[in-house]
Amino acid sequence: MAVKFASTLAIMASLAAVLMVSGCIGTTTTGLGNGVRILDFQADFPQGVYSGDTLQLMLRVQNQGEVRATEVEAELANIDVNEWGTFGSFGFSESLGDLVPYDSATSTPGEIDTVTWGLEAPELPKGTSHIYEPYVKVAYDYKTIAQKPITLVDEDELRRLIQQGKSLTSGTTTYTAGPLTVEVRTEEFTRTSSGASGGESYEVFPVHIKVTNTDWEAGGTVIKDGLGGYGFEEYDYPVRIKVTPPSGVMNRGFGTDACSGSFDTINLWQGKDAEITCEFEVTNPPEYREEKLITVELEYRYQTEASTSVMVTGTEEGFGWF
Repeated sequence: MAVKFASTLAIMASLAAVLMVSGCIGTTTTGLGNGVRILDFQADFPQGVYSGDTLQLMLRVQNQGEVRATEVEAELANIDVNEWGTFGSFGFSESLGDLVPYDSATSTPGEIDTVTWGLEAPELPKGTSHIYEPYVKVAYDYKTIAQKPITLVDEDELRRLIQQGKSLTSGTTTYTAGPLTVEVRTEEFTRTSSGASGGESYEVFPVHIKVTNTDWEAGGTVIKDGLGGYGFEEYDYPVRIKVTPPSGVMNRGFGTDACSGSFDTINLWQGKDAEITCEFEVTNPPEYREEKLITVELEYRYQTEASTSVMVTGTEEGFGWF
């Protein structure tokens, strides 16, 4: 989204300032999106101000995903709090609480909230000017829920599939709208063992799960710190994940506890994506064919950013001279 700033101050040349919003194109307030989006971030005097003038930085955000955003926080950055005076606010960080999601049943847009920071332009020597580039960081706790339909078959058909090395019939993976997507892929039956000497072996079908940060190139990122944040010291981009197999199916793999229906933590590689593999056994085949669901749940804290530009022209006589 581009916003042009034309100077009205006689001593300034024309200024074109660009408002850059991570992962946001336009200012739409309808339809689905990738979680909490920054709709607008701009100054109320885009043409510029003089030292000591008051101005406001205005932020507007919307939850365009399908899950409630909790612990939403907005924080100004890239300007020095000691140089810029503040008024009408309690600092550069503001809490927005929760944001209600988009309602697909009624096509009701997600909740919109706003934040306004009152600032006083810093002192600069008369005859000089400087373009400041404040940006805002919006962080929030979010969830993604994915489902993969698979068709369980009776015992005789299951035996044939195993003998032929085929896979169970499966459908398309669906997931709630948000900044992280989930891909679930089922593979052909194979044999695995318990790992212990003389241990049992099982006929399992591997399930590959890939988690992707769709806003990675635009600068959106999973974070580990902040209010309500997830993760531990060894993870830079932590995501809590839980995979729940349907009834009649059991995890026979080793490694992550996520495949057994308990939350475990994975780390997105360079903040971009991560993969895990579960090995499931059909322990209780149905009498007739049944479609059932593999469910994947993600919990994480996410951050998106936007920036704008403000030109300040100095008015102080003898600034810095003795």
